[in-house]
Amino acid sequence: MATLGVSDQFDKYFGTWRIVECVSLAGTVDTTGIEGSEFHLDDSGDVSWKLVDETDSAPFFSSDSYEFTAGRHGSVLLKFFGTFREHVIEFKAEISDDLMLLTCERCCMLQCQKISEEDPEVLEQYTYTEALDQGYFHDVAIKADTGKIFKVHSVILSMTAPGLAWTSTPPPLSGLKEDILETVLHYLYTECLPKGLSEETARDCIKVVGKLPGLENFTQICQSFLKNTALKQQIVSLIADMHACADRIVDLFKCRQRGNTMVPDDVLSHNPAKLCYVMKQALREGAIAFSKYMILCDLFARRSGELPREERHDIIKYTKTRFHIFIKQLHEFFDAFKTQLSYKEPEQDDEIATYFLPELEVSLSMLTKFVEDFKSALDTAISKNISDKEKAEKTEKHKKDVKDVLGKTLKHALHIRELKKLKYIHDTASGKFEFFLDKAGRFNRKSVHERKSLISSFLQTLKDREAPLIIQRVEQFAFMIEEKWKWKEWKYLFKLTSSKMAWTVSKLCSYRHTLQPAINELIEIVNKEEFTNSLSMLGLTSETKESSTKEESKKSTKYAKLSSVESLCISPNARDSLTAKRALDLFKKKQKTDMVFEIIIIHDTGDTVIDHTHGDPIEKTESDRDTDHYEIPAHCVILATRCRWFQRALLSGMRESIDKKITIHDTNPEVFNLFLEFVYGGNLDTSHSSPEQLTELLTLADRYEVDTLKSVCEHALGKHVNNETALYLFSMADQLQAKALKEQTVSYIQKHPVLMEGELYIELPQNLKNEIQALTNGEDSSDQETPNVGDIEDMIHKVDLAAGTLSGSTSSSSTTSSVSDLRIEDPARLEACVHQMKEIVGDDVSDEDLMLHVISADYDVSRAINFYFSSL
Repeated sequence: MATLGVSDQFDKYFGTWRIVECVSLAGTVDTTGIEGSEFHLDDSGDVSWKLVDETDSAPFFSSDSYEFTAGRHGSVLLKFFGTFREHVIEFKAEISDDLMLLTCERCCMLQCQKISEEDPEVLEQYTYTEALDQGYFHDVAIKADTGKIFKVHSVILSMTAPGLAWTSTPPPLSGLKEDILETVLHYLYTECLPKGLSEETARDCIKVVGKLPGLENFTQICQSFLKNTALKQQIVSLIADMHACADRIVDLFKCRQRGNTMVPDDVLSHNPAKLCYVMKQALREGAIAFSKYMILCDLFARRSGELPREERHDIIKYTKTRFHIFIKQLHEFFDAFKTQLSYKEPEQDDEIATYFLPELEVSLSMLTKFVEDFKSALDTAISKNISDKEKAEKTEKHKKDVKDVLGKTLKHALHIRELKKLKYIHDTASGKFEFFLDKAGRFNRKSVHERKSLISSFLQTLKDREAPLIIQRVEQFAFMIEEKWKWKEWKYLFKLTSSKMAWTVSKLCSYRHTLQPAINELIEIVNKEEFTNSLSMLGLTSETKESSTKEESKKSTKYAKLSSVESLCISPNARDSLTAKRALDLFKKKQKTDMVFEIIIIHDTGDTVIDHTHGDPIEKTESDRDTDHYEIPAHCVILATRCRWFQRALLSGMRESIDKKITIHDTNPEVFNLFLEFVYGGNLDTSHSSPEQLTELLTLADRYEVDTLKSVCEHALGKHVNNETALYLFSMADQLQAKALKEQTVSYIQKHPVLMEGELYIELPQNLKNEIQALTNGEDSSDQETPNVGDIEDMIHKVDLAAGTLSGSTSSSSTTSSVSDLRIEDPARLEACVHQMKEIVGDDVSDEDLMLHVISADYDVSRAINFYFSSL
């Protein structure tokens, strides 16, 4: 039995896998074109694919769900299935560490490599919303038709819509309706639509700005919004129609009127003609509801691929909430039906049977003809289907391209599976049809008296046993849904049911002309326009009722609506953002800049000058040192939006905001440029970065409060933890509060206790040694003494980093190799830093306080200023 969803024993299968090799059954390794393709198995039963270019040969690439099942001899089977095509591809899964072998019977073996999760920055949304909301550093003002002024930035707008002249007078978009202008600007700053956008505004945006250069993608997003909203509303409307059918069926059987007696006046058993009419109408309403259900399944299966995963889940969750209402309506129906039967007296059975017999004979005659015609049409359709597939398979045998081998083999396997399914359906349907025809024939051969007796007996059994039993089963079913069918199980069953129903509809449509006589008879039996329209929407009849469809789509419903289209209202992450790429390109080209970073690197002369009159060294002043100055131009609004530290500095009213210059001391210009590239582009390729660069980037990220970059550097440095770097990275992670990196280094030290016997470990501050020992012994280190800056500086000063891979090349780090030059015994440097701080914060602050901030910031003026403002 298939497991619904997944369990803890399959945790090792979750994650992203890359197909590295395809082995044929003959044992040869062929290049099939799918090598390099990736798939992600999440714990909710969804699978997503990332294909290499021009990969379309494998049918399982269209699957969007998976499940694990138990195979023979304790093996694990991994099944991929698609929502629409109902393809089910079964692989035997064998896993060892980060390798997985997927074996498809009579087809191939796929060797897969587990790949590490993407870097943390991919989860961060890339947006300039804050700049639009607050309007700082704006240089363009756009006025709406209401007179409202929107303060915008030409540098940002030129990235998102470069085809418009934003510095012209008046600027583009001036005079537009306020809601349209607000929507367009929101997109230009975020690459997404605002939440709560109405369909009317989206249509107006397409109409007004759809042809402007650079806004083509905005138009496409608005069109997707309207299309997806219409799809979700159509699904809501179909479910509402099904609820309405159920309500009408319940209303048909409810007793409402009461006279002077306890027996209601509208009891159906007292009026056989009305009872017959009500039952016919109830069956017609049931047929309509089922046709709506077929449309719902077919629509979701066909169109769900157009929706993002989150919105597909919204629809499935919505159906789950509606299902409880259907169960309640079903319970109400059987309650009403049982109540009607309770008023039936035994002497009324003959009267009811006498009235029902002619109606039943006519209905049986129509059903018999329909079943015979449908059986004949089904035989013809299935035979034609098998013949068509065999011809197609012979045609494909002429293909010799290696890239077609896998696709052809899998398609052949699916072909065999589908033929078996069609044969099973044919045999099962034939058996059911024969059983029905046999029962109908036996009934017709009985005498009139015997037929009436059978009807009376059926009504009595329904009253005494069947109706109460059905109500009990409905209650049990409702309890099972509430207690056992959680989100994973419901999602699986809904997708599976939709897939099977869509497959059935697709086969019926394929042979519509063969089945048309039987379908026409069914339409005649039901005799409801709404049912006919539903079949037309499914493509099972050539008739169309556009007017009725339009009216149905406009009908209001008392049931809750789905939430708005959320995925189109979420900004893309940095890796997928076109604005991020253009911002990075703008930074590299140094265009339209309005500020500058000045990086000052001070070099000692290298010689010690002795005063021979007294024999003491002469203290060097700032002017005695060699200095290098580097300038990096940048953009105020981008930096202020992307980095909180820069925002405070540029908006503080201090020297940085006035001069539009930020001075950086003792930082490698190349590494600081990488830091700014991350700030602009939100992305960093760490595969080519050295450990030295990563440690300095980590320090910069901590100094300037760029937490995302800090996480990326921690993740990347974790790959460089070894015997030579573990203790150094541990102490640095402790100082910078890099929790992830600290955990990795501690884990490495625990696995390599020999490190606690080396010289580097001995030089660690006592509090860090205590922490390592506590963690190694499994104790809680939360009560250990918190390290202070002096301990760390002393430790780093004593450790000879030149012996390790993290050598003194990281001279820009304020906490590493330059610390010996930044000792308190260097009064000239300390005095220079305090003087620079006074120029920024004024003379009201005492020298002692400024010295404290400078020493805490390792003599970095920028960081000291940050400490000062944080302490206010």
